[in-house]
Amino acid sequence: MSAQVPGLAAILSSRDSTFPEAPVSSSTRVLPWRYWLLCFACLSMLGLLYVATGIAIAQTSTVPGASQAADTKAKTANELDRARQLLSTSSWESAAPLVKNYLNKHPNSGEAHALMGFILYRERQPRPSMEEFLQESKAQDLSAFDLRIFALDCAAINDFPGADMWLRRSIEKDDRDAASWEALGHVRIAEQQFEAAIEALERALQLAPLTVSAESLIGLANERLSRANAAETAYRTAIQWQVGRAEKDAIPFIGLGRVLIGDNQPDAAISWLQQAARIPPPSSEQHELLGLAYSKTGRQPEAATELETAIRLQPEEARLHLMLARVYRSLGEPEKADAELKQYSILNGNAPR
Repeated sequence: MSAQVPGLAAILSSRDSTFPEAPVSSSTRVLPWRYWLLCFACLSMLGLLYVATGIAIAQTSTVPGASQAADTKAKTANELDRARQLLSTSSWESAAPLVKNYLNKHPNSGEAHALMGFILYRERQPRPSMEEFLQESKAQDLSAFDLRIFALDCAAINDFPGADMWLRRSIEKDDRDAASWEALGHVRIAEQQFEAAIEALERALQLAPLTVSAESLIGLANERLSRANAAETAYRTAIQWQVGRAEKDAIPFIGLGRVLIGDNQPDAAISWLQQAARIPPPSSEQHELLGLAYSKTGRQPEAATELETAIRLQPEEARLHLMLARVYRSLGEPEKADAELKQYSILNGNAPR
């Protein structure tokens, strides 16, 4: 069965849907990360760290003859403060010019480099973000939060050992940050250290109970360990925690459907996957698994519809074209089947484009 590492965006909770990734074999590799899966951990700390703490606003003197230098200092300090306020409302694009302007005047400001690093992380520019944190380190020690963001930048470029190391450094500074423990669990799944991942995720849940993303990752780690019953329990728990919530996370619904299909229960999987398909944002895996469940239960027209949707969301995934070709063949549509087989061969590099 195919499985993918869910995000952190959120995991990081506010999940970020703009980074789709193809499902991968649970026994082989881990795909490039969804920042949505890592973005909730960052957002959870944003207001606390960058709004509540920071450079104090310089006060403009009202005494006649106050120096122009003092006015300028107050103005630039206010720019950084306004940037923090914008970041607290996720206004990344508006905050960036203010921080850049501040850095032009104060190139050695560690705090400004930290803010710029966070902005670039949110803009999905991991290497420039990492450079900002390196510049910050020349002026001041990185906070636990900054170390976590630097670690997530490492994860974004598939440097999982680096991400693991910097997350552990972050936890050394603040071992009660649930988001860092969850991120560490996510990274350790990518490193195929599944037992260690579960330990980190259980620690995250001790600090932040009822966190759906962490429980979902425990389900995934158990899947990778071929513990179907434990994975099913974790996914069902994560689903139960969402009862009554206006916004839901599709990941545990997808995971439960995947486990049930793997346990030869496609009929039972369909209802969970249908629920997943109704939760935004749409993902290729939702529709792929639903198409597979329909196909296994003899509902070939519905299987074709779901696989067509999966391909629209992820047209470069060769596997989907092969699956759809087989469904078309079963429906007596050889021309469509041949077209999908041709596309499958092209994507696998086995045919001329």
